[in-house]
Amino acid sequence: FLTVVRLVRKWAKARGLYSNKLGYWGGVNINIAVALVLQLYPNACPASLLRKFFLVFKSWRWPNPVMLTKPHDAELGLPVWNAFQAATMRQVAPMITPAYPAMNSTLSVSRQTLQILHEEFARGHNVVDKLYKDWQKGDVLDKEKVESGEMWKELFEPSDFFISYPHYLSMCIVGPTQSDAQSWAGFVVSRLRKLVSDQLGRSLPLKKIQLWPKEFSACVAERSALLTHAQRANSITYFIGFRVDALRMRGSELDIERQLQNFSRFELSRFHPLIPGMDVLPKTFGVKELPKICFEDVYEGGKVAAMKRRRM
Repeated sequence: FLTVVRLVRKWAKARGLYSNKLGYWGGVNINIAVALVLQLYPNACPASLLRKFFLVFKSWRWPNPVMLTKPHDAELGLPVWNAFQAATMRQVAPMITPAYPAMNSTLSVSRQTLQILHEEFARGHNVVDKLYKDWQKGDVLDKEKVESGEMWKELFEPSDFFISYPHYLSMCIVGPTQSDAQSWAGFVVSRLRKLVSDQLGRSLPLKKIQLWPKEFSACVAERSALLTHAQRANSITYFIGFRVDALRMRGSELDIERQLQNFSRFELSRFHPLIPGMDVLPKTFGVKELPKICFEDVYEGGKVAAMKRRRM
């Protein structure tokens, strides 16, 4: 069990899927998912369980809930998840905790993040299934690659997020001091999934939109923003990639100003106390205009190597 959990967690982190707060799966979700696969295939070895994990969730019919046991009500006055309640019928990909009180541990998953998760499950299954079929055919696997784990290298390849989309939106979160910036950033990050799913994803003609769950300790805001040195020093940035649906597009340019204003008005205005100097600065990029920091830890050769890979 633990071997498969560690492998799935490593895969999720490499592919940009490890963050419950931003609408993906977290540690609890991965534990429940692997436990379900173990219930279905109790005698399978770890390699086989990993293959079955991708197979099960690639073909899972959401919004059917993932449950290890049936929810029970101990009648202690706490709300218990119920499939027939009106609120639960709107949940996209429920995964129910086995202990009392049973609740949905993937409440933050949206249709947009579920699309990303499903694509990655399908990719993971293709990679692992190819290894399995090669072994089944009797193809001799390199002993050194097996012992070193290099045979799994393709599964754990870093995501091509920063070369997969033609357009990107950066959200630079700044604060006047380090402590203020930390509390402000924590609040804003917890709301970013609502910007993606409720504002941008629902109201714009987009084929696909993806929020990258890893932060960058840098400020990529325009120089015209006139930020102080302290604000630039106490800043983090998140990136959102999106692809426009040309058939649903009206006009030649996509205007996201209204969605950003609504996000600021209805979500960010709830933070108290809002101190002068706290701000969120959006900026749009084409894929070739992205800053070099996006590619440094992913590609050997940085941005130049990434652009070559994109042309392949």
